[in-house]
Amino acid sequence: MAKPGRRSRPVAATRDRKPASSGSASSAPRPAAKPHPKAAATAKVVAEAASKADAKPDAKPPRPVPPPEEPPPSRSLWLAEVLRDRIITGVYAPGERLREAQLRAEFGFSNGPIREALQAVVAAGLAERPPFQGVRVKRLSEREIVELFQVRLALLEYAVELAARQVTPETVAAAAELKRSIDAAFDKLDEGHPAFGGRMSQWLLAAAGNRIMREIWDNTMQQTLIYVNASFAKSRGRKSRMLLRALIDHICDGDVAAARRTARALTVQTLADLGIAGTL
Repeated sequence: MAKPGRRSRPVAATRDRKPASSGSASSAPRPAAKPHPKAAATAKVVAEAASKADAKPDAKPPRPVPPPEEPPPSRSLWLAEVLRDRIITGVYAPGERLREAQLRAEFGFSNGPIREALQAVVAAGLAERPPFQGVRVKRLSEREIVELFQVRLALLEYAVELAARQVTPETVAAAAELKRSIDAAFDKLDEGHPAFGGRMSQWLLAAAGNRIMREIWDNTMQQTLIYVNASFAKSRGRKSRMLLRALIDHICDGDVAAARRTARALTVQTLADLGIAGTL
């Protein structure tokens, strides 16, 4: 019995209905599916690229991109070298504070590279960091300066001996350029410019050819250049200039004894120009 409110389907009509045959002429064909818009666009791009390739069979391959150049040195290393040169040539005096704000204003660097550079000159023994006082150029007492130059003289005498025993044409050729550089530096010193920053030491250590000695010198003896250049500035290097040239000549002549004597005389003169008395 049919429920009220619901229309019942005729039984005869339901039984007599049959599925339409796929091969009958009265069945309508199903329409073809449309391609997706993105797929159509991709096919169009591929077709255009293929037609261009067919039209230009002799097209040149794309120009290769050159490799990037070597990156420049880091800002902190560059600034550390600038600070080192300023310290050993007397631009920054012993005891002078190296202020981050001034360096930031001068070079336009952020705090990171500036602090790394300051730490580098502290590690090199050229500056110190007293508690709550920032970074200052290291100041030595007279006794500490004498002790420092005692060690310098020991290395210097042995270095000139090694260099004089194994003179090479390269050493002699570099010596001629070094003497011209020394003369130019002292001429500028008379005009108030700072002295040269260790070129004599570089030439001597290269001529000596002792790698360990060079490492010791680079790590501990840079501080002596502060006082060497200060002595030149104070006395205008009148005697030191003559002794430097004589030392170079003795080394190039292979005269070990004369080279050692001159190295000692040069060290004594440096302390005398600074007004420091001490036994070497």
